[in-house]
Amino acid sequence: MTRRNTILLVAVAAVAAVGAYWMLVLTPKRDEAAALDKQIAAKQATLAVAASEVASYEQARAAYKVNYSTVARLGKAVPADDDVRSLMVQISSAAKRSGVDFRTISLSGGSGAPASGPDAPADSAPVAKPPPGASNVGSAGFSTMPFKFAFKGEFFELGRFFNRLDRFVAVKGGGLDVTGRLLLLNSITLVPDAEKGFPALTADVEASSYLLPPTEGLTAGATPEGPTAGGAPGAPTTPEPGAPATTTTAAISGASR
Repeated sequence: MTRRNTILLVAVAAVAAVGAYWMLVLTPKRDEAAALDKQIAAKQATLAVAASEVASYEQARAAYKVNYSTVARLGKAVPADDDVRSLMVQISSAAKRSGVDFRTISLSGGSGAPASGPDAPADSAPVAKPPPGASNVGSAGFSTMPFKFAFKGEFFELGRFFNRLDRFVAVKGGGLDVTGRLLLLNSITLVPDAEKGFPALTADVEASSYLLPPTEGLTAGATPEGPTAGGAPGAPTTPEPGAPATTTTAAISGASR
């Protein structure tokens, strides 16, 4: 064998060895490295999502007390029961500031929805009743409590008073400003006062207040310190399904400024 053939055989063997190394060692490693790169990219994406969620949770925790306070103020507009006492305080204060005599407040009637009807399925859960005198509205579980009020005052005094009632729940700066009960005005009857005559008037008002669904409550057991999951001991609870909500109805007359 000549020297030239020997060199060619050595070169071919070297090329064959390099090709075998490439096919048997480097290619699998390259595929493994590509697979690892994909896994690393996926983990990095998951980490970025988790970091974003943590940041949003931190923001939510920082804003929790403000949001809880907002929900509590909304509870003044739409309480869990009729809460006649606070309603009387709000209306009496508005009447006094307007120079109007707040004469009477009474529940004007209405009936709550039954807990279950004869056509309901036997295995269906009972529906919680609204407070006595309230009526369900819509499908979200809210109810309305109808009231009658009587006031005495001059025309412009009554005008200022009704304006104050309208501002119990108002929109300011793109948000809700809640200072009292959310009332739906159904009717106003104005007649000259029988004793003093015009411009003194007697105003008979029919209005409805909205109530929260009896099975939900306002904060679902949350406290100013933090939300409560699973009904922790000591946390406020909502009424059991089928049980009427607590009420404080009253009919009081003779209140004056």
